[in-house]
Amino acid sequence: MDKPFKTYNQQLKILRTRNLNIPNGSKALRILRRENYYNIINGYKDIFLDKGYATDRFKDGTSFDDIYALYSFDRNLRSILLKYILRLESSLKTKIAYRFSEKYPSNFSCFDISNFRSNITSVTNLIAHISNDIKNNVETPRPGTQTSPFSHYLNVHKELPLWVLIKRLSLGETSYFYTALTDDLQLKVLNDIYTEYQQEYGLNPRKSAVINDTSSFSQMVKFVVTFRNLCAHGERMYDYIAKYKGRIPSIQFFFLDPSPRFNSKVVDVVRVLGLFLMKSDYKALLKELSIEIKSLSDELPQSTMNAVLIKAGFSKNWKSDLMLPRRQLID
Repeated sequence: MDKPFKTYNQQLKILRTRNLNIPNGSKALRILRRENYYNIINGYKDIFLDKGYATDRFKDGTSFDDIYALYSFDRNLRSILLKYILRLESSLKTKIAYRFSEKYPSNFSCFDISNFRSNITSVTNLIAHISNDIKNNVETPRPGTQTSPFSHYLNVHKELPLWVLIKRLSLGETSYFYTALTDDLQLKVLNDIYTEYQQEYGLNPRKSAVINDTSSFSQMVKFVVTFRNLCAHGERMYDYIAKYKGRIPSIQFFFLDPSPRFNSKVVDVVRVLGLFLMKSDYKALLKELSIEIKSLSDELPQSTMNAVLIKAGFSKNWKSDLMLPRRQLID
C-alpha cells in the first residue's frame, strides 16, 4: 500500500482522528519537525493503542505528550546504558589483552592460529577480521604530522601488541575474540573480572568461577553487544528482547545468589553491568535510571507506566532487586 507524503499539519490531523489528544499543536509541530513522525509515533505508539480496534486507535485520554515522553525516556535510557557499556568494553578488552599477551608474548601472536581454540574456521575468520582492522587503520607517516599509537607501533616498532590492537576492535569482535580463546585463558579473564567484583563489594571468602561459567559469561557479553548496537543506532530499546536463532539464550548470573531469571531484557543488561562496574559507577547507574523512571512516571498514567516497566523487565521493587551484592559467600 502506498504511503503518500503528508505535511506536518496533516500528520497531526491524522493523529487526532485516531483519538490522540494534542493539547499544544505548536509544540507538537516543533517536535515532529525535529524528531520525525516515524521515529516517535510508529516507534512508540503500540503501548498506547486500544486493542479493541482493528485499526490504530489510541486509548481514551492518551496525548501526544505521553508518546513523546516515552520516546524521550527510551532515548535517555540508551544514552545511560551506552555510557556504562563502554566501561564494560574497556575492562574486558584490558583483561583479554593482558592475559593473552602474558601467555603469548611474541610479536603478532594473535595471528598464530595455534594460539586459539581448535575450531579452525571460526579462528580463521577472527584473524581475517583483525587483519582487516589493521589494514583499514594504518596511517602512512608524513613529515610534520603525528600518527596514531596504532600506526606508530607498526611504523616505528614493527609490531602491534594486542593491548594496542584491541582498542580498534568492536565489542562484537572482542566478544568473538574471547570465545576463540583457549579454556584456560577464558577462565583467567573471567576470574580477573569476578575477583574485581568481589573486591569492590568486600565479599569474603573469595570464590573463583569455574570452567562451566565461561559459557554463560560469553553469552552475557554477546547479549550486551546486541543492546550496545541498539544504543549506537538509536533503535527502540525499552521493550526489546534479545533472541538468538529465535530463542532467548540460557544465561546464569553465576555471581548472584540466588540467580535471577534471565529474560533477555533491559534489566538484564543492568545486571551484567553490575559484574563489571566499580561499585561507585554501578550506584551512579542505578541513580540515573531512577531519575529517568521517576520522570516518566510523572508523565504517564500508572497503568501505562507499569506496562513500560514490565516490558523492560523491571519489577515493582526493582531498586532493591538490583542492589549489590546479592551474594552471601559461605564456605
